[in-house]
Amino acid sequence: MINIEQYIFPDNLMYMTGEPGHIWIMKISETIVKIGADDYVSKRAGVIEYVRTMKVGKKVKKNQVIGTYESGKWIGQIKSPFEGVIVEKNEKLKAQPDLLNSDPYGEGWIVSLKIQNYETEIKEHDNIVSVGEELEKYIRWRISQE
Repeated sequence: MINIEQYIFPDNLMYMTGEPGHIWIMKISETIVKIGADDYVSKRAGVIEYVRTMKVGKKVKKNQVIGTYESGKWIGQIKSPFEGVIVEKNEKLKAQPDLLNSDPYGEGWIVSLKIQNYETEIKEHDNIVSVGEELEKYIRWRISQE
């Protein structure tokens, strides 16, 4: 795990540093990934009051908006990092949207996607990084833009 300023990033996940941005990715299998919003978004957005996502079974394209999250001061888009099919969505977020704030890397996950192949998909992205220098550089740049 790495702390960058007040933001936490577990080292067992991959992170988007460009479009769709601030999405974490967890490999479940070679063809299933779970995604969520990172700690930066959960803290910058304020208390999340509403989360909406596409239905299970929906085919999605890379960078397609698959949902939104809203706080009193902000509306954010959730974009798919990969082409695939939504195979599960976090139903807990209907009743407890603030799980995105309190547990963004655990109970606050957003959807699971079925993709072609994890390793291939990761290699095709130049803006998916693990915890390290690239992620730290990106988050420090984002903080400097505030």
